[in-house]
Amino acid sequence: MDINLPFNKDTQSNIPLSEIKSIVVIGANGSGKTRFGSQLEQMYLNRSHRISAQKSLSMPVHVPTSSKEKAQMEFEYGAYSEDKMYAVSQGKKSWRWQSNFNTSLLNDYEKLMVLLHTEEFEELLKYKEDLIEKPRTKLDIIQEIWEEVLPHRNITKRAGIIEVYSTDKPEEKYNGSEMSDGERVIFYLIGEVVCAPKDALLIIDEPEMHLHKSITKKLWDAIENERPDCTFIYLTHDIDFAVSRQNATRIWLKSYEGNAIWDYVILPNDSHLPEQVYLEILGSRESILFIEGDDSSIDYKIFQQVFSEFTIKPLGGCVKVFEATKSFNEQKAFHHLESFGLIDRDRRTDEEIRHIRDLGIWVCKLAEAENLLLVESIVKIVAERMNKNPDDVFNQVKSNVIDFFRNQLDLQALQHTISRVERIFKTVTTHKDIKTINELDTKLTEFWGELNYIGIYEETKQSFADLLTAQDYLAILKVFNNKGLLHNSKVSELCDLNPRNNAYLNFVISLLKENSEKSSQIKDGIRTMIER
Repeated sequence: MDINLPFNKDTQSNIPLSEIKSIVVIGANGSGKTRFGSQLEQMYLNRSHRISAQKSLSMPVHVPTSSKEKAQMEFEYGAYSEDKMYAVSQGKKSWRWQSNFNTSLLNDYEKLMVLLHTEEFEELLKYKEDLIEKPRTKLDIIQEIWEEVLPHRNITKRAGIIEVYSTDKPEEKYNGSEMSDGERVIFYLIGEVVCAPKDALLIIDEPEMHLHKSITKKLWDAIENERPDCTFIYLTHDIDFAVSRQNATRIWLKSYEGNAIWDYVILPNDSHLPEQVYLEILGSRESILFIEGDDSSIDYKIFQQVFSEFTIKPLGGCVKVFEATKSFNEQKAFHHLESFGLIDRDRRTDEEIRHIRDLGIWVCKLAEAENLLLVESIVKIVAERMNKNPDDVFNQVKSNVIDFFRNQLDLQALQHTISRVERIFKTVTTHKDIKTINELDTKLTEFWGELNYIGIYEETKQSFADLLTAQDYLAILKVFNNKGLLHNSKVSELCDLNPRNNAYLNFVISLLKENSEKSSQIKDGIRTMIER
């Protein structure tokens, strides 16, 4: 379907869309989604059918039948009139929405049920009189989808009555009016779509309401599959639902500006950023900081407190941080948000870090985020809070870290060498000038012939030995990649904290959450360890 979207603040026009099958409009509460949907309904009054978020879910116990024409008109427009033109032009507003498109409670469950039972009765009469083959009625369709989505429940149809029973207790039937909110809303949503006019523009406000996340995708996939003639427009604040609508055009609705004008953008579909992440971030008005790790990682727990002015989004590995930062900054015209990346130093050289910083990526000066917890100022603040002598605690932590590094010297030098060789190797294998396998063979032969990895190892090992000789604690934290460093430093035990349940980390996080001089000192100490 070809449609025009409501008036856009930036373009100062209605934005046209061609050959659209589904649209997801995602925005925060208060961004104007309902008004956006009602505006679309009014723009396409004679071909749209809108399902409001504010709706009565009261299913009648018994349902009468009517004439098909009367039941259809009451379902679509809210009341019956012999004047069809009036029903189309004024009926929806006056009857269905009680003269208020935006806030009126939609109360049409009974009208839906009357239409369904009327259509069932008429179709079966035609079948009885041999006018048609055995029909697949709208109630049949609802039953099929409802039972597919809720496989442990079944529906029984009787004259004017819908009954439900559990598959393991078929003898215990109950009237459809006694279904749970979830069961009733599933029946209602299927019915609303199944009964909508042919080629309708279906506008569904909060399609996930009352539904468990495990069935929402399955339900709407089945509904869409049943009505391929229709165009679906979903209004939602649920990111999981938005992502579930594959091949949909996605619109980020920022705000309603008044006078039937909205601030919204059509999201690009060529982002390297995972779609769910993209949508989450768009809901923020803050600058973005992409980091390594996940929601449970030390990186996230620390940086969420230290860089509270940013929306922090962990993405796993450093490659994803690079891709997301680049992608998001390239699309700044859509969102106007600043974005940065933050990665561990790992085993990178100073030259490599200078190049990375030019790409908008911040680099922790220390090998890993965990090492930040062993910075001298932080260790001393925790020790002082635990009524320990801060100098004694830190000196012992320093001694433990240096001893552990000495024991790991050969392995650390080897790992740094391997990492260095890998990065050099990538510059050869990704060379754009290589066009043939012979050219690749030549490049690799030259590479291995010229690469003195033994020399790199010896040089690295000597530089680490020099750090040990100088007792350069901070420089050791800069190069020491080892997930066991925090444990082997014995900082938890030295501060009388349980070493087995992340007590030291949690204590630092609790200090960071304080609005105190000490929390500011810890934040400042960590910030100085980040190259920006």
